[in-house]
Amino acid sequence: MKIYGKETTEISITRKCKVSELFSEKKIYMPAQCGGRGVCGKCRIKVKSGNLPITDADRKCLSEKELSEGIRLACMAEVTKDRDALEVELQWNDEEEISAVGGEKKNSTLSEKADPTHKYGIAIDIGSTTLAATLVDITNKTEIDTLTSINHQRSFGADVVSRIQASNEGHSAELRITIQNDLNRLIDSLIEKYSVPKEKLTNIMVAGNTTMQHLLMGYSCETLGVYPFEAVSLKQEEFTAERALNRKDLDNMVVTMLPGVTTYVGADIVSGMYACDMQKSEKPVLLVDLGTNGEMAIGDKDRILVTSTAAGPAFEGGNISCGTGSIAGAICNVEIDKESKKPWITTIDNAEPVGICGTGVIETAAVLLKAEILDDTGMLDEEWFDDGYELAPGITFTEKDIRELQLAKSAVRAGMEVLIARYGIKPEELDVVYIAGGFGHFLNMKKAADIGLIPRVLLPKVKAMGNTSLKGAVLALTNEKALGEMPRIAENAEEISLASDTMFSELYMEYMMFDEQE
Repeated sequence: MKIYGKETTEISITRKCKVSELFSEKKIYMPAQCGGRGVCGKCRIKVKSGNLPITDADRKCLSEKELSEGIRLACMAEVTKDRDALEVELQWNDEEEISAVGGEKKNSTLSEKADPTHKYGIAIDIGSTTLAATLVDITNKTEIDTLTSINHQRSFGADVVSRIQASNEGHSAELRITIQNDLNRLIDSLIEKYSVPKEKLTNIMVAGNTTMQHLLMGYSCETLGVYPFEAVSLKQEEFTAERALNRKDLDNMVVTMLPGVTTYVGADIVSGMYACDMQKSEKPVLLVDLGTNGEMAIGDKDRILVTSTAAGPAFEGGNISCGTGSIAGAICNVEIDKESKKPWITTIDNAEPVGICGTGVIETAAVLLKAEILDDTGMLDEEWFDDGYELAPGITFTEKDIRELQLAKSAVRAGMEVLIARYGIKPEELDVVYIAGGFGHFLNMKKAADIGLIPRVLLPKVKAMGNTSLKGAVLALTNEKALGEMPRIAENAEEISLASDTMFSELYMEYMMFDEQE
């Protein structure tokens, strides 16, 4: 079988299997936000020569025109030995250059080569969608550079639940090798870029949600997805590079897995709380990580509460019909002409539009509400109800997309309000609201309030913090107190479970509605 993508690849078909399995074997990255269940429609291929039968999943996800043109879903398409002459072309957007928020350079004097007399470390944030790694001069306590990349585990599903399921279905080794390879590429790129002597690379700090850390370490995920949702380990632990990263050449290095609170409030949030100085704050502050897990924490120096809510991948372009990651050409800003009802769009890097990223989803809903094309219940006007509102040729925002956004935003908003209430204060009593994550970094907060994601009363208190998980990991390399304080934060934090909380259930239904516009 011949595959046309960035490069042309040939694969021998020796057995009956899914096309997606062949891609995995050849390390061809395939977006599979649904975990290969044939429902997201992202893994499209086009048959150029030969034949692939149309499956039921193809009929549900693809139009008659697409089917007639030979478009199929790779995760559902089956091949056998007699189809070795098959030729297919990859049809998905290239997410290799996905934008991710890393750290910031701070007073670094390093220009070309590392000082061989200094010690160096790397801080790593493992996100479900993206990865970030910062090279740190431990001797000078300065950040040097940050590199980011996509987390190729996305081919097993966009969210942690999909990856837990994949791990439990026998893909644990594949998931581990995938993340190790991704991290090692980032590490090697930093080493080579600044000629860091390997013997001078002494520490790596890893922050990520509990599932990501389990997958990296090869821990069983069997108890992560079922009650009472128990983790193999939440402790701060040290490992050799060989054990954590399968690197025998970095024998002088210690890899530290930073601590988590619970299965669904992991080291990324503990690291973020430390980066925001929550443990030192005199007044209560709120930290919200707007990712697929909707993790959040509230507290001050005396008390900290944490929770998580399943927001889903809509904030990162997942489960959106024309959704994509934050790549060149992703629609990220939208306005609508009042008279013509036509859109004005801005894309990442001002490239030709290829899809809608997470911020574009928020922007589109907000301006459709303002233009009265979308009502408070989430229903589009009759003109756009069947086919969706077209943002660019071939890129539409549909009723299904609106439902995905409503589910995500109501989960976060309800979780936020429950956490504040359980802390015993009113929203206006918060000192600061820290919005973490790449999505939050680029989000138009007013438009987020327009759709009801953020309470309007909190807008003056909102501060976008970028990648707080990575910032905390950097501090663990540069601040000797951090490794002592983070475990205490994790141990003292109290979890609020939303699963059986009646207030959450009531607010969740209430916030499915969109706020009225000003």
